[in-house]
Amino acid sequence: MASATENVQTMKTGLQFVSEAVIPGGSNLVNGDLKQAAIHAVLGIIAGSIFGLPGALLVAANSFTKATTGHHIHEALNLGEPTAAKK
Repeated sequence: MASATENVQTMKTGLQFVSEAVIPGGSNLVNGDLKQAAIHAVLGIIAGSIFGLPGALLVAANSFTKATTGHHIHEALNLGEPTAAKK
């Protein structure tokens, strides 16, 4: 049976995910990181106006990843680090 702490963390993660549907940066807002929330909200609006829904979804995905793991999406997917073969 799940402990109360696990239940609270699960609810928080779910709330963070749903908040991204309302506004990019919502998950950081739930975490209390107002700076990241504001940055992602502005970038989400700009990306949404330039690239449409795919742009806004990418910013929202980055925001959610940053709020839950502490790393940006390119860091979580290891896209920004050079490999030994490229050196």
